[in-house]
Formats: sequence, C-alpha cells, structure tokens
Amino acid sequence: MFLYDFFVWLGETAIGRFLNESTAAFAATESLHIVALSLIGGVILVTHLRALGVTLKPIGAGEVSRTLQPVAYLSLVVVAISGLLLVAAGPFKYYTNPLFPVKLALLVAALISQRWLHRLVTRTDASPSVVRAVAASSLVLWTGVVITGRWLGLI
Repeated sequence: MFLYDFFVWLGETAIGRFLNESTAAFAATESLHIVALSLIGGVILVTHLRALGVTLKPIGAGEVSRTLQPVAYLSLVVVAISGLLLVAAGPFKYYTNPLFPVKLALLVAALISQRWLHRLVTRTDASPSVVRAVAASSLVLWTGVVITGRWLGLI
C-alpha cells in the first residue's frame, strides 16, 4: 500500500498538479528529460563503444570514462528529477502500467552495469574479455531502458 500512497501523494503535490494542468510546463519538462537522456545516452554510447574497442582507440577506455563521468552524473540527476516530475504529472498512468516496474528494474541493472564498467576500465588489471562482456550487456540493458521508456509514453 505504501507505493500506491506515494503515487497518490506525488500526483497531489503542487508541482504534480501544475504539470498535469499545464501542457507547456509538461512539454518543457519532457523536453528537458529528453535532452538529458540524449546526453547520458551519448556518454554511454561513447564509453561502451570504446570499451568494446570500436572507437577512440588511441585514447584509453579508462580516460574516456573518467573524462565523461561528470557529464553522465549531471545528466543522470536531470533525468531522475525530470522523470519524477513527469510521473507526478500523471502518477496513475505509471502506477497502473505493467512496463513501469520493468523499466525501473532495467534502469537499476543498467546503472549497476555502468558503474561496474567504469570500475573495470579504470583498472589496469581488468580482463579485456570481461570488459567487453560488461560493455555489451550494459548496452543491451540501456537499450531496454530506452525502449520501455518510450513504450510507457504510448501505452
């Protein structure tokens, strides 16, 4: 019952009601969410493709990951806040959608794999085959997050 109460509370907050009633504010929030998603998606793509040895070969994977990590963290914070605001605007659309918990589970797994990959590529003794396996599986998880997130808007 706690989860239901949380969604009710979220929808009844001033910002939740405001975003629900204002098409322009909702659209601006969604636009910010998409821009931040694009930034984190770019970071993920570049770091993972480097870890797979596909691109930026002259630059070490650890250096690429360390350099882009602040952008990833900032983008993740913006995505999380804007995502929570979007849910506040229509909480029951998400609460009743069977894809929402799937997206959240994929997101948690993707974040864990992202952190694991960063730790691997910043170590000097990491096995290249393990790095490639984590990078590939992480790309699959992030793709799942994007697909389920998009489907949430359609269902």
